[in-house]
Amino acid sequence: MDLTQTYGFTHCMTGVARRDVTPPAGIYARSWAASRHDVAEGVHRPLTATALVICHRYTDDPVMALVSLDIGWFPYLPDEGRIRNAVLRETGLNEDALLINFSHTHAGPHVNSQISNKPGAHLIESYIDDLTNALVAVIVEARGAIRPAWITYGYGRCAMAANRDFWAPDIGRYACGYNPAAPADDTVLVARVTGEDGAIIATLVNYACHPTTLAWQNRLISPDYVGAMRETLESIYSAPCLFLYGAAGDIGPREGFVGDPAIADRNGRQLAYAAAASLEALPPPASHFVYTGVVASGANLATWGYRPLDDSARARCAILRHHSTIVPLQRKPTLEPIDPPGTDRSDAIAEAEKALRRRLLQESLGNEPIYPMPLWFWRLGDALLVACPNEAYAQMQVELRTRFQRQPVLVLGCTNGTLGYLPPRNAYGSGLYQEQQSPFLPGCLEQTIAATISELERL
Repeated sequence: MDLTQTYGFTHCMTGVARRDVTPPAGIYARSWAASRHDVAEGVHRPLTATALVICHRYTDDPVMALVSLDIGWFPYLPDEGRIRNAVLRETGLNEDALLINFSHTHAGPHVNSQISNKPGAHLIESYIDDLTNALVAVIVEARGAIRPAWITYGYGRCAMAANRDFWAPDIGRYACGYNPAAPADDTVLVARVTGEDGAIIATLVNYACHPTTLAWQNRLISPDYVGAMRETLESIYSAPCLFLYGAAGDIGPREGFVGDPAIADRNGRQLAYAAAASLEALPPPASHFVYTGVVASGANLATWGYRPLDDSARARCAILRHHSTIVPLQRKPTLEPIDPPGTDRSDAIAEAEKALRRRLLQESLGNEPIYPMPLWFWRLGDALLVACPNEAYAQMQVELRTRFQRQPVLVLGCTNGTLGYLPPRNAYGSGLYQEQQSPFLPGCLEQTIAATISELERL
């Protein structure tokens, strides 16, 4: 399916702002069970929180805040709830109108208030407070900067990401890593936010790829490929860029699991240049590309040009809505070990880390057999947006964009918290990491997709 000719618009008031949320060196930063270090020794690129606030063109209602946050995940889910509740309280936003999308970098701090006996853990609590204050401040600043704007959306492609469900013949089981035998969804959705004076206010890049270029060898705080992607686009357009992490459960960088930050930067530039090509292909604000007639020359030449949207189309572009729903996902009776325990010291360290993660996940889930997973839905004029707290396979975004192929569809994973993977039914029993890590029974992805289609059709 070719989506590259699908465009759409939002006519609204919008403002953008950014805060640096880089933690101090020395904070506990073990994201990989294979790591042989516990604390971050320095910073590759800063971590940021970038907020885009959107409200109706002619009224102050609704106010919606979309935040792109360089954080991996919150191993203890109540930490995320504590931050988000404080932001809602201090900003006065409706619960359905705040989306904090994690870039999901695996080279960030380990933000877990339950850890106290690890090196650098004494810095976690103050970092959570700093992060909360930064999120409040960035939304307030963005809201104070709102002005009339058009958001123009379109699709492109970027081949940086690859399928990561690899059958490893040497061990006779699946491993998580580059799989050249299977295609990956390479869709990138871009958006350009333009003021009425024609100046670019911000750009958005919605892409599905795990930020796992940097792995257990890396000792630096980093946004992974997202940092160089942002820097490159911001140097081109002189405006903040929001990265929106998509449905990437089975997708990672082709070149990843390394310790060299230069490779993360190279991956980021790949995405940036692909996004820039797609941004350059967008139509001017509030216009569409139409056939304008034939000019007789050596041949009869069909001419096309940009024409302004009519009044009904402009009215459609000004529609803003938000709501949420609950998807009742059935849970596994127990959380299984990810891999059989090893025998040497290095495996013992990894097994201890994985056991800790299972315990924290169990505490976050509670004891009920059904987990009420929230989904958030926004209508932004022509565009539709769905945000999911968990890591769905890319099948989700492929099916949604196929079903709603006449409208741009933003698909956000790891938003407002995350617990685990949503693999397809046929992945269960395969031994894939995502299937083992998921706390949910088979059918969780299909149930989520069905609920999303139903809710998007309401919008």
